[in-house]
Amino acid sequence: VLKKNNYFVTFFFLAVCTLVAFLFAHVIPGNSPNIALVYILGLILIARHTDGYRYGIFAALFCVISINYFFTYPYFKLNFTLSGYPVTFIGMLTIAIITSATTTRLKKQALLISEREKVLVEADKEKMKANLLRAISHDLRTPLTSIYGSSSTLISKYDALPKEQQLKLLGEIQEDSEWLIRMVENLLSVTRIDGA
Repeated sequence: VLKKNNYFVTFFFLAVCTLVAFLFAHVIPGNSPNIALVYILGLILIARHTDGYRYGIFAALFCVISINYFFTYPYFKLNFTLSGYPVTFIGMLTIAIITSATTTRLKKQALLISEREKVLVEADKEKMKANLLRAISHDLRTPLTSIYGSSSTLISKYDALPKEQQLKLLGEIQEDSEWLIRMVENLLSVTRIDGA
Protein backbone atom coordinates (compact mmCIF):
# COMPACT_ATOMS: atom_id res chain seq x y z
CA VAL A 1 0.00 0.00 0.00
CA LEU A 2 1.41 3.37 -1.01
CA LYS A 3 1.62 5.87 1.85
CA LYS A 4 0.17 9.19 0.85
CA ASN A 5 2.59 12.08 0.56
CA ASN A 6 1.39 14.69 3.06
CA TYR A 7 3.57 17.39 1.52
CA PHE A 8 2.11 16.80 -1.94
CA VAL A 9 -1.46 16.89 -0.56
CA THR A 10 -0.72 20.13 1.31
CA PHE A 11 0.86 21.88 -1.67
CA PHE A 12 -1.85 20.62 -4.03
CA PHE A 13 -4.69 22.07 -1.92
CA LEU A 14 -2.79 25.32 -1.34
CA ALA A 15 -2.17 25.70 -5.08
CA VAL A 16 -5.83 25.01 -5.91
CA CYS A 17 -6.99 27.48 -3.23
CA THR A 18 -4.64 30.15 -4.54
CA LEU A 19 -5.89 29.65 -8.12
CA VAL A 20 -9.53 29.81 -7.00
CA ALA A 21 -8.75 32.89 -4.90
CA PHE A 22 -7.20 34.62 -7.93
CA LEU A 23 -10.33 33.75 -9.93
CA PHE A 24 -12.50 35.29 -7.20
CA ALA A 25 -10.27 38.37 -7.08
CA HIS A 26 -10.49 38.72 -10.87
CA VAL A 27 -14.27 38.18 -11.11
CA ILE A 28 -15.25 40.12 -7.95
CA PRO A 29 -12.46 42.59 -7.12
CA GLY A 30 -12.07 43.69 -3.50
CA ASN A 31 -14.09 40.78 -2.07
CA SER A 32 -11.48 39.45 0.39
CA PRO A 33 -13.98 37.63 2.70
CA ASN A 34 -14.69 35.14 -0.10
CA ILE A 35 -10.96 34.67 -0.61
CA ALA A 36 -10.51 34.00 3.11
CA LEU A 37 -13.34 31.42 2.92
CA VAL A 38 -11.59 29.67 0.02
CA TYR A 39 -8.42 29.39 2.08
CA ILE A 40 -10.37 28.23 5.16
CA LEU A 41 -11.91 25.46 3.04
CA GLY A 42 -8.38 24.58 1.91
CA LEU A 43 -7.25 24.39 5.56
CA ILE A 44 -10.08 22.01 6.39
CA LEU A 45 -9.28 19.79 3.38
CA ILE A 46 -5.57 19.74 4.25
CA ALA A 47 -6.33 18.82 7.85
CA ARG A 48 -8.68 16.07 6.65
CA HIS A 49 -6.27 14.50 4.14
CA THR A 50 -2.94 14.78 5.99
CA ASP A 51 -1.54 13.17 9.13
CA GLY A 52 -0.59 15.37 12.07
CA TYR A 53 -0.70 19.06 12.93
CA ARG A 54 2.32 20.50 11.14
CA TYR A 55 0.72 20.50 7.68
CA GLY A 56 -2.32 22.42 8.91
CA ILE A 57 -0.17 24.95 10.79
CA PHE A 58 2.08 25.44 7.75
CA ALA A 59 -1.02 25.85 5.56
CA ALA A 60 -2.49 28.43 7.98
CA LEU A 61 0.73 30.47 7.83
CA PHE A 62 0.77 30.21 4.04
CA CYS A 63 -2.90 31.27 3.79
CA VAL A 64 -2.49 34.33 5.99
CA ILE A 65 0.66 35.42 4.15
CA SER A 66 -0.98 34.79 0.75
CA ILE A 67 -4.06 36.83 1.63
CA ASN A 68 -1.79 39.63 2.87
CA TYR A 69 0.56 39.48 -0.11
CA PHE A 70 -1.77 38.80 -3.05
CA PHE A 71 -5.19 40.08 -2.06
CA THR A 72 -4.82 43.14 0.21
CA TYR A 73 -3.63 46.62 -0.65
CA PRO A 74 -0.76 47.29 -1.35
CA TYR A 75 -0.78 44.22 -3.63
CA PHE A 76 2.29 41.96 -3.93
CA LYS A 77 3.81 43.42 -0.77
CA LEU A 78 3.68 42.12 2.78
CA ASN A 79 2.10 44.59 5.15
CA PHE A 80 1.76 43.25 8.69
CA THR A 81 0.41 46.56 9.98
CA LEU A 82 -3.01 46.12 8.36
CA SER A 83 -5.94 46.37 10.73
CA GLY A 84 -7.47 42.98 11.43
CA TYR A 85 -4.37 41.12 10.27
CA PRO A 86 -3.62 39.58 13.71
CA VAL A 87 -7.26 38.46 13.99
CA THR A 88 -7.09 36.79 10.56
CA PHE A 89 -3.82 35.11 11.48
CA ILE A 90 -5.08 33.85 14.87
CA GLY A 91 -8.41 32.76 13.34
CA MET A 92 -6.82 30.72 10.56
CA LEU A 93 -4.26 29.20 12.92
CA THR A 94 -7.03 28.25 15.35
CA ILE A 95 -9.11 26.70 12.55
CA ALA A 96 -6.09 24.71 11.34
CA ILE A 97 -5.23 23.41 14.82
CA ILE A 98 -8.81 22.52 15.76
CA THR A 99 -9.50 20.82 12.43
CA SER A 100 -6.18 18.95 12.51
CA ALA A 101 -6.79 17.81 16.08
CA THR A 102 -10.34 16.69 15.28
CA THR A 103 -9.42 14.81 12.12
CA THR A 104 -6.38 13.21 13.80
CA ARG A 105 -8.59 12.02 16.67
CA LEU A 106 -11.23 10.72 14.23
CA LYS A 107 -8.59 8.85 12.20
CA LYS A 108 -7.21 7.23 15.39
CA GLN A 109 -10.73 6.25 16.47
CA ALA A 110 -11.45 4.78 13.03
CA LEU A 111 -8.20 2.79 13.23
CA LEU A 112 -9.06 1.50 16.71
CA ILE A 113 -12.56 0.53 15.58
CA SER A 114 -11.12 -1.27 12.55
CA GLU A 115 -8.63 -3.18 14.72
CA ARG A 116 -11.35 -4.06 17.23
CA GLU A 117 -13.58 -5.36 14.42
CA LYS A 118 -10.72 -7.52 13.13
CA VAL A 119 -10.20 -8.96 16.62
CA LEU A 120 -13.94 -9.68 16.94
CA VAL A 121 -14.06 -11.34 13.52
CA GLU A 122 -11.02 -13.46 14.44
CA ALA A 123 -12.63 -14.40 17.77
CA ASP A 124 -15.84 -15.38 15.96
CA LYS A 125 -13.84 -17.54 13.56
CA GLU A 126 -12.06 -19.26 16.45
CA LYS A 127 -15.38 -19.83 18.21
CA MET A 128 -16.90 -21.31 15.05
CA LYS A 129 -13.87 -23.58 14.61
CA ALA A 130 -14.12 -24.77 18.20
CA ASN A 131 -17.86 -25.46 17.82
CA LEU A 132 -17.26 -27.27 14.53
CA LEU A 133 -14.49 -29.41 16.02
CA ARG A 134 -16.71 -30.22 19.01
CA ALA A 135 -19.56 -31.27 16.70
CA ILE A 136 -17.26 -33.29 14.44
CA SER A 137 -15.56 -35.06 17.35
CA HIS A 138 -19.00 -35.97 18.75
CA ASP A 139 -20.19 -37.22 15.34
CA LEU A 140 -17.02 -39.27 14.89
CA ARG A 141 -17.04 -40.70 18.41
CA THR A 142 -20.51 -42.25 18.09
CA PRO A 143 -19.77 -44.64 15.18
CA LEU A 144 -16.26 -45.33 16.49
CA THR A 145 -17.72 -46.39 19.85
CA SER A 146 -20.21 -48.62 18.07
CA ILE A 147 -17.47 -50.18 15.89
CA TYR A 148 -15.25 -50.69 18.93
CA GLY A 149 -18.08 -52.27 20.97
CA SER A 150 -19.18 -54.60 18.14
CA SER A 151 -15.64 -55.70 17.29
CA SER A 152 -14.78 -56.25 20.99
CA THR A 153 -17.88 -58.40 21.42
CA LEU A 154 -16.98 -60.40 18.31
CA ILE A 155 -13.41 -60.97 19.47
CA SER A 156 -14.18 -61.82 23.08
CA LYS A 157 -17.28 -64.00 22.48
CA TYR A 158 -16.63 -65.29 18.98
CA ASP A 159 -17.24 -68.96 19.83
CA ALA A 160 -20.24 -68.24 22.10
CA LEU A 161 -22.16 -66.10 19.61
CA PRO A 162 -24.50 -67.70 17.10
CA LYS A 163 -23.68 -67.18 13.42
CA GLU A 164 -26.55 -64.74 12.81
CA GLN A 165 -25.48 -62.59 15.81
CA GLN A 166 -21.92 -62.53 14.43
CA LEU A 167 -23.21 -61.44 10.99
CA LYS A 168 -25.39 -58.77 12.61
CA LEU A 169 -22.40 -57.34 14.51
CA LEU A 170 -20.25 -57.43 11.34
CA GLY A 171 -23.03 -55.64 9.42
CA GLU A 172 -23.17 -52.91 12.09
CA ILE A 173 -19.40 -52.54 11.90
CA GLN A 174 -19.60 -52.23 8.12
CA GLU A 175 -22.45 -49.65 8.23
CA ASP A 176 -20.66 -47.52 10.82
CA SER A 177 -17.39 -47.78 8.86
CA GLU A 178 -19.12 -46.66 5.64
CA TRP A 179 -20.76 -43.77 7.52
CA LEU A 180 -17.35 -42.73 8.89
CA ILE A 181 -15.77 -42.90 5.42
CA ARG A 182 -18.53 -40.68 3.96
CA MET A 183 -18.17 -38.19 6.81
CA VAL A 184 -14.37 -38.00 6.45
CA GLU A 185 -14.70 -37.56 2.66
CA ASN A 186 -17.24 -34.74 3.20
CA LEU A 187 -14.90 -33.06 5.68
CA LEU A 188 -11.99 -33.34 3.26
CA SER A 189 -14.05 -31.88 0.41
CA VAL A 190 -15.16 -28.95 2.62
CA THR A 191 -11.53 -28.37 3.63
CA ARG A 192 -10.49 -28.35 -0.06
CA ILE A 193 -13.24 -25.80 -0.87
CA ASP A 194 -12.15 -23.54 2.03
CA GLY A 195 -8.52 -23.80 0.97
CA ALA A 196 -9.27 -22.94 -2.69
